[in-house]
Amino acid sequence: MKEIIVSGMRPTGALHLGHYMGVIKNWLELQKNGECYFFVADWHAMTSCWKDLDVIKKARMDYVRGWLAAGVDPHKAFIYNQSWIPEILKFSQMLLCLTPPGWADRSPSWKDQTLNPKKDLDNLGFYTYPVLQAADISIVHGNFVPVGEDQVSHIEISREIIRKFNRFYNTNLPEPLEKLTKVPRLPGIDGNKMSSSIGNVILLNETEKSLQKKINKLKTDELRNGIENPGNPDNCLVFTYHKIFSAGKMVQEVNDACRGAKLGCGECKQMLGNSMQSELMPIAQKFNTISDKECMDVLVEGTNKVAKKIKNNWEEIITKVKFN
Repeated sequence: MKEIIVSGMRPTGALHLGHYMGVIKNWLELQKNGECYFFVADWHAMTSCWKDLDVIKKARMDYVRGWLAAGVDPHKAFIYNQSWIPEILKFSQMLLCLTPPGWADRSPSWKDQTLNPKKDLDNLGFYTYPVLQAADISIVHGNFVPVGEDQVSHIEISREIIRKFNRFYNTNLPEPLEKLTKVPRLPGIDGNKMSSSIGNVILLNETEKSLQKKINKLKTDELRNGIENPGNPDNCLVFTYHKIFSAGKMVQEVNDACRGAKLGCGECKQMLGNSMQSELMPIAQKFNTISDKECMDVLVEGTNKVAKKIKNNWEEIITKVKFN
């Protein structure tokens, strides 16, 4: 089966290390083999940023800039903007008409909203998020969606929606499958979930100085009172980052030296800074050289290419369901 991979990112704030580790690094591998559709999910972003659309417009360019800087290749993958292709919303509206409300109720994101209400998310756009997601995937005939284990249920809902559509209208759209990807758990610098809205992020365009400054804020083992006392790396956020960014040999050395009271926290943070700089500084330097015009050119060209494919697919759908 040819892999047609669909994945998007909501431009709701600054592009940060959580995006890079959780999504972009997987895209770099996926673009090597599959037919990839990577999009700016600005309709999805509006469900939480509807009060300030300038946030979305600014983040749109920065996201594309970050993708390009990290190595996402517009010659290997389609890069496009969701809201510039009207057929996506048309198909979403068609899917809305056959999706029972109970299916949207099952969305983990909506369940979390009902348990921990956030005022800006109390809207029908967020509630019907899984339906638009199904349209995003199937309008390009996507059959695989890269997700972590916590997102599998979202794809299950999309699959059920498309299965019902196929069965009722006798269409043959691919039923999307989850493509489990490696998503390391990377907390923010305060130990909580990394989020630009609470300012605990490491950005993709940090300088060496600003990166080290944020690393120095990472929490260490609270029970360790000084270098002369053994530490417990399992209770240290610095070590969590080491396991992601440092080589295996260094990780073991840090673990042993900390437990043996042979390595201070300051030196340990400096070692982490060196490890992170080797991976992130080339991205940051390239990020700062890519202009808004370059980003827009890539986005317009990619959107035009995808729009042609989607228009053809949409014509096939409405012909098949006899709605033209």
